[in-house]
Amino acid sequence: MISRLYARVLEARARRYASGKTPSERLNHPVISVGNLTMGGTGKTPFVAHLARRLRFEGKRPAILSRGYGRTSKGVLLVSEGHGPLVTPDFGGYEPVALAMRLPGVIVAVGERRAKAGRAAEAAGADLFILDDGFQHLALERDANLLLLDAKDPFGGGRFPPRGRLREPLSALARADAFVFTRAEADTPSAEAVATLSRWNPAAPVFTARLRASGLYDDSGAPVEGSALQERRCLAVCGIARPEAFAATLAELGIAAEQILAFRDHHRYTARDLARIERAARAAGAAWIVTTEKDAVKMGGALSIPTVTVRISVEVGEAGFFPFLASRISGPSRTAARAGR
Repeated sequence: MISRLYARVLEARARRYASGKTPSERLNHPVISVGNLTMGGTGKTPFVAHLARRLRFEGKRPAILSRGYGRTSKGVLLVSEGHGPLVTPDFGGYEPVALAMRLPGVIVAVGERRAKAGRAAEAAGADLFILDDGFQHLALERDANLLLLDAKDPFGGGRFPPRGRLREPLSALARADAFVFTRAEADTPSAEAVATLSRWNPAAPVFTARLRASGLYDDSGAPVEGSALQERRCLAVCGIARPEAFAATLAELGIAAEQILAFRDHHRYTARDLARIERAARAAGAAWIVTTEKDAVKMGGALSIPTVTVRISVEVGEAGFFPFLASRISGPSRTAARAGR
């Protein structure tokens, strides 16, 4: 009963924005939104990084716009002007700072109102915006609305928490301009999942993407040879929505951790947590610790045991993905898309 009521409230909110009764703001340059229908687990952050890097390579000056989940600051803040983080993770948010560290030439801005963050990024030279976790942020218009779906569990069990992981009802699928199944393998996505998308949104193209471990890196960003570490015991630590995905990534790299110490998603590490990690490492006889990029930023280099991070790369399966994206954000096509919204 509560879930149905919640779904109706969300659908009514979306209708108000779609009808113009609740106005949304428009930036002067194209906006690509990347978002989820479920809570975590789709590889959104590496996908955003992949888009930003590709668009930078094509000569654009992209800016990533984020709410800055978990930050202590308020209002609009430039986390990076393209030359690395300007603020600490506490102040700018852990994910934005992690992106700023990894993406030279890419502006990163945070703000509760993403339109205001976009204008600050525009003043810093941005000519294209990637709206991170933007599917539910209807207050900002977008030219391409990309919805990421985990190929193994695209609809979060089909229920809202606590029984499932849906953030919106399946009717929200109709808002997407394109779908991207992430973590796609030979047997996924299922024909049933594709049929569900077609039922709600037959016009939107469907793409697939694989998430692959691209290597290990130390706290300075230098690559680490994995074979030199495999003979030494390690402890794995993560604070993400799906620890099993991290375990699969480690297996892909040939790393067999003595233990995976999993914290809740978006966990902020305290001194007590760090002491717990070190105790667990000593108890396991671990000579090193492996973690995710976001978790490494949160830990802030405070561990006394050598720590390496796993970087994730994205491979989009279809050659038509970037031409589709270009058609949404370029010249006359963008004007037509604006007129149709």
